[in-house]
This record gives sequence, structure tokens and C-alpha cells, in this order.
Amino acid sequence: MFRMKINFIIACTLIKLTVASEIGNSSAVLQVAARQQALDETFKRTSPLYGLSTISDEHLIKQQCHKHLQLFQNGLRQKLPWALKMYDASASLESGFTFGNNFWLGNIEVCQAVAQPVNFQVSSYLPHQMKAELLTSFAPFPVEFRVLYFRHNSSWQVDPVVIAFATRVHMGLCVPSSCTEQDIRSLMEIYLSSDLFAGSELFDMNLQYDYAKDLKMKPETFRRTSFYLCCVFITATVGLTIAAAMLKTTTVIEEINIGKSSDEAQKATGNSTETKSENQQFIVASSVVACYDIQTNWRYIFKQTKSSNTFAALSGIRFASAIGVTLYHYLMFFFNGTRNKLTLFGYLVQFGNFDVFVDVFFTISGFLQTYHHFRNVVLLDMIRKNNFKQNIMLIGLHLFHRYLRLAPLFFLTMGLLDFSAKLMDDISLLDIEHKAHVHCENYWWRNVLFIQNFYDHNDMCGLWTWSLACDMQFSVLATALLFLYVKHPKHTKLCLASLVVASIGYTYNYGLKLNFDGTLESTFAFLTEIYIHPLARILAYISGSIAGWYFVEQKQLPFTISKRMQQFTLYLLLFVLTGCIVKPSFHIISVFTSTSILLLQRFVFTITLSIIFVASGYGHIRWFFSFYESVNFQKFSRFAYPMFLLNPLIIYGLPYLSRSNLYANPLQMCAELIGILVVLVLSSTVFTLLFEVPYQNLSKLLIIQQVKKKFT
Repeated sequence: MFRMKINFIIACTLIKLTVASEIGNSSAVLQVAARQQALDETFKRTSPLYGLSTISDEHLIKQQCHKHLQLFQNGLRQKLPWALKMYDASASLESGFTFGNNFWLGNIEVCQAVAQPVNFQVSSYLPHQMKAELLTSFAPFPVEFRVLYFRHNSSWQVDPVVIAFATRVHMGLCVPSSCTEQDIRSLMEIYLSSDLFAGSELFDMNLQYDYAKDLKMKPETFRRTSFYLCCVFITATVGLTIAAAMLKTTTVIEEINIGKSSDEAQKATGNSTETKSENQQFIVASSVVACYDIQTNWRYIFKQTKSSNTFAALSGIRFASAIGVTLYHYLMFFFNGTRNKLTLFGYLVQFGNFDVFVDVFFTISGFLQTYHHFRNVVLLDMIRKNNFKQNIMLIGLHLFHRYLRLAPLFFLTMGLLDFSAKLMDDISLLDIEHKAHVHCENYWWRNVLFIQNFYDHNDMCGLWTWSLACDMQFSVLATALLFLYVKHPKHTKLCLASLVVASIGYTYNYGLKLNFDGTLESTFAFLTEIYIHPLARILAYISGSIAGWYFVEQKQLPFTISKRMQQFTLYLLLFVLTGCIVKPSFHIISVFTSTSILLLQRFVFTITLSIIFVASGYGHIRWFFSFYESVNFQKFSRFAYPMFLLNPLIIYGLPYLSRSNLYANPLQMCAELIGILVVLVLSSTVFTLLFEVPYQNLSKLLIIQQVKKKFT
């Protein structure tokens, strides 16, 4: 009996343990299932790629795409190395959204490691914690990296009216190659409309799918007209350069560069002055080819400036200003790929008064054009003797030569911009909000006529070229007025006064109409009306022109000032000039006051600059001007024009060719800027040597031929 009790107790205990074990196992299974379900829910709401795999349906997309997405989902649940890498390569919500970080780019290198093993040397004698499969495991189907672009309308993000703060979200995904763009679009629209994405729901983004890129070069990019024209132009120029080196006719161009007469240039070639047409044709052809001689052009670029050049410092100031413009363009274009945009925007606000800084170039151009015009006694005498028709032809001839000097390098830059912008739009991770290749294709003729600044800046082919258009327009107007002044000085002064009044009226009209408040944001918003329009900028050219005229026509001041007072005044003007450039931004004030301050600072800046230029001619404050007259400044000053044209193309590549978003760090930015300046000077040297100086030589050659015909 006792034994039966013992057996019964043992049996009950075993049954109890078995039941408890079953309950424990069941509980563990339930816990694992609950944990897996929670993990799936987390992945679904935080990872768009995983979310797409969960809502994938073979009735919505291609069967192969659906199959591969399911393989990814199952592989991730099983923690297969290739699936983990695929998940890791795809984007999720990035930090910094509230301050403008819309770059959820993922990692393209990790995605490439999903498609093929990584070639990475690892020592087998050193301890490693990593799983070896990370380097060797790859997906059982082909994958590729794509970037999807969305628009959001969240009010939880700062939104200065600057193009770089566009509401464009970038999302990089490592997806199966079998999934077409339409497949991804269909799944993504369902995923977003279902409010599965936690980031969109949290910040009320209301993401709207826009388009996607596979980051591959497109054949049509290399079939663009700009690409063919650039190839033809570069090939022709290089061919003529080689021909010039082979012909060894450098002496002709040397005579042109030092300004000798055409008869001396003819003698230097060793050709006779016989009237045979064949000899004349050979001389002309040799002279044209000699314009491209690279050795002579190199010597011309780096030749020493003559000590008799009264205003050599102006060339140095122009080069220093070109560096300043490069710095500002660097800050502007760096916006496009920076995740801490608000910080960079703060740097721009505190950087300086860029509203007036660019007037340096217009003041210098106006000063030098008027100065050289009134010093040319032969030209003035010719204008007085010519009738109206002859003077019109002479004006046209002057403008033609100016166009010939500026246009070749400008057109080449625009062609490179059109091609490179389309290429970067194909292969860059980032969306290009201002699509230059579209505007160049539609509005190239505006650049050919130098009238692009009359139109909306958002449609401009090469936004930074507005100042070149202004300079050309001012040059045309100044040439006409200078010719008019020779015969009718009172009429010219009346025209200048009318232009000043028109500029003031224009600025007040648009300043009040657009509610311009003086902030950097309002300048960007009203760039077309307030910043790039010729009437908004003509005061600088007029001020420089009057200063150039005064220096030639009036050698003495109408009143006497002691030397000590002159020095004090000039030092004060330098202080005022510096203050205008580094003027801090003011707080929001009335629209009328803001517009008045804008006009006042433009008046003060350009008039101060003009007086300082005149002081340079009189030999005052030599310590200041000797710095800009130094050998290095004078040599590199010849690169100011190509630097101005090329710097955005070089800076453009920093964000758009990057494989990740950037971070605006002052120390790193300084190092990058130095590198950019070095690359810019080197590239400007090549472009000046091949595409600028030869066409300047052609212009001089045409002038010599015209003078020769006139005297023979």
C-alpha cells in the first residue's frame, strides 16, 4: 500500500513537471512570437524598405519583384548577413529634420556589398569580433541603389525662402533590381497613405512621391548639343594651338601683345610686303594661327606689369574681389548638400554685406573704361571729325571687339555648365532644385545676347552670370554716352542724371512694392528685382565713370586740403569702405527705412571706392595700393575673369558628387576653400591660356588689320 502511494506521488510529480514544462515552453514561444511581432512592427514603421516588403503583393507589382522583397523580409528575420546589409544600406528618418536635414541617403557602398563580396584584406593572425560573412555574403538576387524624392508640407521644419531649403526629402534605398520604378512607386504610395511610416506621422510630413533616380549615366546626356559644341570648340582650339607651335610664328603675336604697329609685325614674320595676294593670305593665316601660340601667350600672361601703369592696383583689387566672390559662392553652393543648413545660413548672414560687395567690379569697369577713353586723344579727335553714321559704326566696332574678348570663354563655360548639370542630375544622390541644363536648353539665347538679367533669376542659365550681363550692358551704354560727351557734354550729363534718378526710383518702387526689409532672406526672395537688375546696379558704374573722367579732365581739386587732412580723409574712407563690406545684418525695420539704407550703402560704397581709386592715381596711401600692386597680385589678376566664370562649376561638384550629406564645419570649410582656390587658379590658368588670350589676340589682330587698311 505504501509503495502504491509512493508511485502515485511520483506519477503526479512527473505529470506536474511535464505540464509546467509545456506551459513554460508555450510561454517562451509566445514571448518570442510577441518579440518578433514587435520587432516587425518597429521595422515596418521606421524602415521604408522593410515596410515595402510587408505590404508587397504580387497583384500590385511584378511577381519577381514581390518574390525578392519577400526573400529580403525573411532573410532579415533570420538575421542573414546579406539581408542585414541590405537593411543597413537603406534610409530611415535622419536626425535634424526640424532644422532642414532632408537627406535620408542610406549608404551606397554597403548596398554595393550586398550585390558582390567585398575585397577587403583582413589578417588571420589578429583577433576580430566581426562576422566574416559581412564581407563574403551577398544576396541571392541582384540589387541596386536608388534614391527616391518626395515633397513634404510639414510645419515642423524651418523654411527660410532660400532654394536650398526646398521641401524635398531624399530617401536612398537598396532595392532588388527586378523592381521597376513603377513597382516602387506603387508600393511607396500605399505605404505612405497607410500612415505606416512613423517619421511622417510624427512630423505631419504628408510625403508625396515625386520621382526616383538609379544614379546611372544616360546616353542622351552625351548627345546634347552643348556636349558636341564644347568638343568641337575645344578640339579646334587645341588643334590651332598645336599648329601655332609647329609653324613657329610666335614673333607676330609678340609684336601684337606689346602694341607695336602692323608694319613692324609684318617685318617680324620675315615675309615681304609685296602685293601678291598669296603672300598676303599667308601672312594673315600665319598671324591668325600665331594668336594661339602657347609659349608666347604664357609669357604674355606672366609678364611684368609696367611701372608706368598708374592704376595697376585696380587689377589686384579685382583679383582679391574675385576670391571674395568665390568664398561667397562656396557658402551658397555648400547649402545644397549640407545637413546643418540653419548653421550655414547663420554664417551667410554674418559673413558680410554681399548686397554691395559685387559693386566693386562695376566701379572698376566704369572707372577704367572712362579713363582709357579720355586718354585716347586719337579716338577723341576721330569722334569729333566723324559724322553720326561713322560714329555709330565706330561704336559697333568697339562693342564687337569687347564681345569677341568675352564671348568665347563665356560660351564654353555655359556649354560645360549645360552638360555637367545634366550629368550630375543623372548620377548625383542629391536632387538639383535649380536645373541649369533645362534653363540653358530653353534660354541659351539670352546668354548669347547678354540679357539674362532682365528675366526671372529662377530661369537663368548660370545664375552667377547676371553680373557679366550687367557689365556688358553698362559697357554698351557707357560707350554710347562717352561718344556723345565728346560732341554734346551737356546732353550726356543730363542722361547720367536721368539714370541716377531712374535707379533711385526703381529701387524705391520695388523695395516698397515687395516689402523689402533688408534681411538676407528677402534679398534671396527678390533677387530678380533688387539684386541683379541693371537699374539696381548702375549707380556703381556711373560713380566709377565720373571718377575716371575727373581724374583725366581735372588734375586739381576745386579747393585746397592740407596733406594731413588728405591722409585723415583717406584713412576715414578706407574705414567706411571696410564698414560697408562687413556691415552686420540689421533687425527687421520698416520697409521704407530698409530700402533707404540699401540705397545709402550703395551710394556710400561706390563713391568711397571711386575716391580711393582717384587717390591711387595721385599716389596717396601707397602702403595700401602697393599691396595690390605686388608681383603675385598682378600676375594672378589676369585670371579674375576665368575665376569668376569657373568657380561655381568647381564648387558645384563638392555636394553633388558626394556619396553622403555634408556638414558645415568652419575648420573643414576653410581647408576645402583653400583647396578650391588652388584648383581654381590652376584651371583658370589653363582656360586663360587656351580659351581667353588667343581670342584677345584675334581682337587685337583685327584692329591692326583695320588700321592698316585705313592708312593704305
